[in-house]
Amino acid sequence: MATIVVMPRFGATMEEGIVSTWAVKEGETVSKGDVLGEIEIEKLSNELLAEEDGVILKIIAEEGVAIACGQPIIIIGEPGEVIDFETSKEPEQQPALNQVADDDGYSANIVPSPTKQGHPGGVVTPKAQELADELGVDPSTVVGTGRMGMITREDIRRAYNEETTRPASIVKQAFTSNSHRKLSQMELAIANAMENSLRSTAQTTLTMDLDATNLVRYYQKLKSDFEQTTNTPTYTAIFIKIVAQALKTHPIMRTSLQDNQLVTDSEIHVGVAIDVDDGLVVPNIKHANRKSIAEISDELKELIRKAKNHTLKNVDISHGTFTITNLGSYGIKYFTPILNPGESGILGIGALQEIASIVDRGIFVKRVFNLSLTHDHRIINGVPAAKFLQTIQSIANALD
Repeated sequence: MATIVVMPRFGATMEEGIVSTWAVKEGETVSKGDVLGEIEIEKLSNELLAEEDGVILKIIAEEGVAIACGQPIIIIGEPGEVIDFETSKEPEQQPALNQVADDDGYSANIVPSPTKQGHPGGVVTPKAQELADELGVDPSTVVGTGRMGMITREDIRRAYNEETTRPASIVKQAFTSNSHRKLSQMELAIANAMENSLRSTAQTTLTMDLDATNLVRYYQKLKSDFEQTTNTPTYTAIFIKIVAQALKTHPIMRTSLQDNQLVTDSEIHVGVAIDVDDGLVVPNIKHANRKSIAEISDELKELIRKAKNHTLKNVDISHGTFTITNLGSYGIKYFTPILNPGESGILGIGALQEIASIVDRGIFVKRVFNLSLTHDHRIINGVPAAKFLQTIQSIANALD
């Protein structure tokens, strides 16, 4: 018997997903566990796996088109099985002459358009009209690509994207009032996560000037050692290793509060905040304390590449222990990083500064990194947090 596979929901905030790539074709035989395709959601890529053996009878979802969670995307069945599939959620009712199925599969009453298919001013589905109102798009200027020439949400999105990429002078003429834009799923997920983080924890930030004299010397040595390669370790890679070592001796910094119990992670996975087009992602280096700086550097470079290409997977961003966020390249000295949900500590790395230092009544130039450590005060008091920063300093001084 044929099985209709619907768009899965990978997270509580997920409303729709995009099949970025189908790995199968109609008529192809698949086994349970085979990869059917890649689902893109919130800049992440998740594999869609076959839940049973069978033959691909019909591929419903087109690549690159947003599909609401729960909507059919592919059908798997027995060899030679005949299917009679309709996208309507009420298949027993055929649309009347003045009805079509909108891009969510619902039937909707419409007024036939006097224009031809493929021309602006076609029928607008209810969902498309709702999106058009949100984005400020005039449906009468949009070419419909849906069935019977109807204008779908994808058509509205495409028209909006084309509008926002026009020259600034043209856009200014088109908008005479404040512009409105609906949050992307990624932006919405980040907003909710940050708000929940602040609401559910008692966050406090400590700052410290890290004496970077030896750290800078060590970095220069690495640059010399790796000058023949294309992947010289960065300061961020070095800090990942330093933090991982400090986390090993300060288990309280990798402890979280779960159901009124303190739970300490046995593994050390250090996350790194990476800026992407419409937000940020925090993949993590697994078992960072067991890896060399060169290994961390290679893995970090790959995670950054995947983040920029929107190909991170759930395994890349899950099970983080502690996070690092580096704003030093933007000239920021100190800031108050917000805890990554589920973690109790995050280290903000500020700019590398040259300051005047008085030693034995003499004035010398010293280089320092400005550090900002946010911790959950429900779990970690000020003294343990301060000692953690001191250990980071000690490790930096001992680099060789």
